[in-house]
Amino acid sequence: MAWDRDFFYDTYPRVEEAFAARLDESLAPRDPSVLLQVVRELDLPPDSRAVDVGCGEGAYAFRLATHFGLRVLGIDPVQRHLDLAREARRDLAPDIASRVSFERGTATAVPLRDGSLDLVWCRDVMVHVESPAEAYAEAARVLRPGGHVVSYQVVATDLLEPGEAAWLFDVMGVVPSSADPAVLDDAVARSGLEVVDTLDLAAEWGEWTEEQEGAGSRALLRLARLLRDPDRYRAEFGDAAYDVMLGDCRWHVYRMAGKLAGRVDVLRRPGRG
Repeated sequence: MAWDRDFFYDTYPRVEEAFAARLDESLAPRDPSVLLQVVRELDLPPDSRAVDVGCGEGAYAFRLATHFGLRVLGIDPVQRHLDLAREARRDLAPDIASRVSFERGTATAVPLRDGSLDLVWCRDVMVHVESPAEAYAEAARVLRPGGHVVSYQVVATDLLEPGEAAWLFDVMGVVPSSADPAVLDDAVARSGLEVVDTLDLAAEWGEWTEEQEGAGSRALLRLARLLRDPDRYRAEFGDAAYDVMLGDCRWHVYRMAGKLAGRVDVLRRPGRG
């Protein structure tokens, strides 16, 4: 709407306080546990076999084993992640530790035989994959008929300007096309996997982390400091570390602003197990 002087200075002030109070009420955003709820609804029997693609330090591999009694292989291309995951496994109860193992692997090269898995878990990985079509095809290969994929990632929205996307994706190691929802939809269709559900989380995780931890406002404050005095931080930590921190802060802010959006895909390999 065009600026209206009377509305701006007379009508709006009459509702501004009530409007602000309403905005202070939570919209009950969904939190990261929604991913585990998705797995729970699959009702996999204990000892079902799963792979955690891009397992990092093993946090979700351990949760899948603990909450659902799954046997989980965590794979990751980064040796440091595998070392830390194996170290963390030593602190687990023996019955949980025995259900989890870690190996080097990627989304497009899963070190397992055809039709051997009940679940492919993939969180925050697909944006780093050059060819999502190859990754989803690989998931279809290792799944038994009737097996599922639960995949979460952040995608770009129409609010993200091309210049913002180019800088951010370069710094954060994101393949631009892999953050495009249309590319993901096409990749899934080409894989032969069936879409069971797609959850559009929009900015909900950003809202939740802000309400629980103040993560969004902290990222915004850090971003302001990084931009106001870059030399201070570049001198202490170096240019590369500065750029990564700047990118991470922008990532959180852009997610809160709706320029990035969370998405969960629940997929199924056709057939009966």
